[in-house]
Amino acid sequence: NQALSHEFAKRIKTLSPGTITVFGGVNFPLMENEQIEFLARHQAIDFFIEGEGEIPFVELFNILKKTNFDHERFKVERVVTSNVRYLVNGEFVSGDMAPHIEDLDIIPSTFENGLSDKFFDGVLTPMIETTRGCPYSCIFCHSGPAYHNKISRFSQERIRWEMNYIAERVKVPEFIITDLNFGMFKEDLDTAKDLAEIMDKWNWPKYLVVATSKNNKERIIEISRILKGTLAVGATVQSTDKEVLMKIKRKNLPLKDQIEIANTRVDDKASAMSEVIMCLPGDTRIAHFKSVFDMVDMGITLLRNHQFMLLESSEAATKEGRMEFGMDTRYRVQPRCIGTYTIRDSTFICAETEEICVANNTMDYSDYQECRDLNLSVEIFINDAIFDDLLQLLDRNKVLRSVFLKGVNERSVNGEGVISGLYKEFRKEEKKNLWKDQAELEAFFKQPGVIDRYISGEHGFNELYTYRAIAIFQHIEEVHEIAFGVATDILKEKGSLTDILKSYLEEVHQFSLLCKRDFLNTNTVQGRFKFDFVRLANSNFTLNPTEVYNTEGFEVELFHTDWQKELIEGLVRQYGKSLVGLARFFSRAQISALYRSTRYKETASSQVEVC
Repeated sequence: NQALSHEFAKRIKTLSPGTITVFGGVNFPLMENEQIEFLARHQAIDFFIEGEGEIPFVELFNILKKTNFDHERFKVERVVTSNVRYLVNGEFVSGDMAPHIEDLDIIPSTFENGLSDKFFDGVLTPMIETTRGCPYSCIFCHSGPAYHNKISRFSQERIRWEMNYIAERVKVPEFIITDLNFGMFKEDLDTAKDLAEIMDKWNWPKYLVVATSKNNKERIIEISRILKGTLAVGATVQSTDKEVLMKIKRKNLPLKDQIEIANTRVDDKASAMSEVIMCLPGDTRIAHFKSVFDMVDMGITLLRNHQFMLLESSEAATKEGRMEFGMDTRYRVQPRCIGTYTIRDSTFICAETEEICVANNTMDYSDYQECRDLNLSVEIFINDAIFDDLLQLLDRNKVLRSVFLKGVNERSVNGEGVISGLYKEFRKEEKKNLWKDQAELEAFFKQPGVIDRYISGEHGFNELYTYRAIAIFQHIEEVHEIAFGVATDILKEKGSLTDILKSYLEEVHQFSLLCKRDFLNTNTVQGRFKFDFVRLANSNFTLNPTEVYNTEGFEVELFHTDWQKELIEGLVRQYGKSLVGLARFFSRAQISALYRSTRYKETASSQVEVC
């Protein structure tokens, strides 16, 4: 909300020149010369507090109070105070960085005295911070610089109190812990146990959004089991290429440890999650494809493929970083961050923009586009275990999941039909939303009527999630045809396609559609199969289908449990069913938890499992 805050600040300063504006946050350059340029561009900012802001803000307030809040006098006298940066007639004034707060409990909770109660509105998602800081030095991250390497933590009593306070008032199914490495510290186990007690008492949260630790396999696995599937387990990698990792100053968990973490989903039914960023320094089309294939072959069922966003406070975003890696960047409006606002009698249009890298000195734009096509294929054919029933069969027949992904990607990108058409539209849409010049983008979205096109979703939406939503909600049959067609061809070429396997492929195709077609519709559907899909679903499809085959067949019902119905109801209330809302489902929820459950028709009161 930096642009919006600055637009308000400009108008407030016009109405009331004596008002003092203080900004903070991570939208601030790392280098001093770039900080000067930033403040010169944002002249409505009186003071910017860099880094940890609570104590420096109080110090600034108290000094200003002594001068009767005469900030012009403050500036003329070049008063220096911790973490505060400002300009006086073009001269840059900055204080030393204050020591980090060791006892975070001195910071009052935002939930005390009911200060946040108005935000429990059934739409907004509550969040807390339990640990502050990050020991890593990734150059693409705002927490990579050495300043952020010191770690501090709120007391467990404070964390427990805040979570219970939220649980008594929350109206949405999700919960966010903003820690950068949840699971790194033994105290995180206590947080997980406290949250598990809250889940038992309040049936909340339905799922947890948090970045897990990059260095403690055992603790992540234990936390996942404590939280009973509400946490998507895994470890982000950003890349598996050694050259890329060296350039971005990152070290990942060993692959064998990541595989073990991913395998815990078989027990707790959580998604196995990881993240990859494309077009990082040193990245190539081959390296990005390999990173994706490595994660998919590892058993990851929720792989977030991100574009490389230039964060102003990161090392990579400095002028030196841009030049070193030959970055070619574009600007776009952040999804849903645009609107018309009014202050007094002044109405204005404002949008938040972000800068992403679309090429560098090792990846050109055409390679970037091919990588984005692959990312869309991951969203449609891999994420949220949409074809895990099919992929388990391929696993059993010694077929790498990456071979399946290559096949569906090739058929989707270069084939005929509605899905191939979506990929072509996906490329066009993304190119339309990217601008070489930020000023031209800002002039465009301020034109009459353009903002309505952004708000409606015609412009500026998240292309990956939107085109996935179109594919899954509008063309699920065609998606299945591609997936099962590719799998059948692979097994045929391998010489593994026996008669019973053909029969199973036909039935699991039908079963998968019943589970996932229009899965927000909570009506019960039925089917009859010769393979026991209740037992197969109970095992997360790890059973051999030939062991549960019966010529007499099984009548099954596919339905949503009360827990699932409550989750779907909360998500629909939170995001709606528009295309924009459905796209947000994919960005936030564990979709695999929404697929229909399975039970035998004659014992409808038992055998309840998510398929």
